[in-house]
Amino acid sequence: MADDNRVLSWRELLSSKFRLATLTLALSIALYATNFFIFATLAPSVVNDIGGLDLMSWATTVFVVTSIVSSAAGGMIKAWLGSRRSLVLSTIVFALGSVITAASPTMEVVLLGRVVQGLGAGLLTAYSHSMVREMFPAASWPRMFAVVSGGWGVAALSGPLIGGIFAEFDIWRWGFGAMAIAACLFIPVSLRAVQPGGGGETGNAWGAVARLSLLGGAALILGGLGKVSLPGGDISLITVSVALLLTAILWERQTIRPLFPRDMFRPATALGGGVIFVFGITFATTPTAIYGPLLFRAIHDIPLITTGYIVTAQSMFWTIAAIVFSNLSRKASRFACIAGTMIVILGVLGTSQFLPRGPLWAAIAGISTIGFGIGLAWGHIGRFVLEAAGEQDKNRVGTVMPTMQVIGIAFGSSVAGLIANANGFDRTLTEGTAEAVAHWIYLGLAPAAVVSLVGAIRVATETRTPIGRSL
Repeated sequence: MADDNRVLSWRELLSSKFRLATLTLALSIALYATNFFIFATLAPSVVNDIGGLDLMSWATTVFVVTSIVSSAAGGMIKAWLGSRRSLVLSTIVFALGSVITAASPTMEVVLLGRVVQGLGAGLLTAYSHSMVREMFPAASWPRMFAVVSGGWGVAALSGPLIGGIFAEFDIWRWGFGAMAIAACLFIPVSLRAVQPGGGGETGNAWGAVARLSLLGGAALILGGLGKVSLPGGDISLITVSVALLLTAILWERQTIRPLFPRDMFRPATALGGGVIFVFGITFATTPTAIYGPLLFRAIHDIPLITTGYIVTAQSMFWTIAAIVFSNLSRKASRFACIAGTMIVILGVLGTSQFLPRGPLWAAIAGISTIGFGIGLAWGHIGRFVLEAAGEQDKNRVGTVMPTMQVIGIAFGSSVAGLIANANGFDRTLTEGTAEAVAHWIYLGLAPAAVVSLVGAIRVATETRTPIGRSL
């Protein structure tokens, strides 16, 4: 299949040969993404029922931390168990976490459930990217990344609605129970779609566990911003977090048993460029999901439910661009990597000007432009990242984009929080404060988008030719 240079049509992807594989890929992403949006919608109902408001922010933090750790460990676990058993394991863990959350009598148990959910969700996202490489022709990889984007787009629209229904009838536990049921229904689909085999690799895993601990520690410390007090404040926490992350990266580069592909942290390679792109682009575009609803409401006086769907414009235009531009030639794919990133930069700068000052349509256009640019570039960056991995890294390459995406979100949200609080967000949110926050969080994070352009150029200009293929 790797030698097939033909891009599969959408009809072929739904044919008997690829239907199960396409469905498995879409559902694996939909499970993760829908859970993300449902939890955000149900969180107030959880607090109203069992209390624990002071711990609620940790529910997202521990989920992100364990997602990072399990996503990074995905290649190692896959090498041990093989693709099929690893995918089933991740789904079972996700379902178990959903059941624990649904049955929680206290917020402390909710946190435990979210830890387990995060472990399963991180593995699911890592294996979804591995499935793109293993189950579809190389020329169709951008199209399959469009399927992944489509899963996020559908979840962005349906997740808040589904969660809202459970919240409206005061049955929030059934919302998480529904996620557990959906995960259980996904297992037989994945068993039919993914062939048994693979795995069996053994070796000393203590070094890998230590590096995973460093990654998890870095993410957990970031999650503590605004929640714990240390001498030097939040700057100290960020410094310690960066130090732990750099230690993990330097150790990873030297080890003989890496968690990630060999070239992942080498900026001069296509893999290294892909890492820079994913980290920078997610870092720079995080504010929309976190602050968008509140800022649109405070500045433009829009009902909260309406602002929630306005903010999904970024996700929807990501999905639209990914689908529309999924069938490009190799040369055009390289151009899309750079052009998409430049569009994101324009969108970030435009949003920093129009969200605080209006008009409303221009602010919506700004976040839509961000999403369009990401969608244009993302799948083609993914194509070249997957191609750049050699045979020795085939089990590990699926971890690259999802791991760096979550790390980028973690660091981006933390820096955005510092900028927002410096402009008065942690005090009374007046219209003037909201305008200042809206301007500076996008403008302050814009340099990360410029850094992502450096990575996109590196990927697009990489001259290495995949084995068995020609330019």
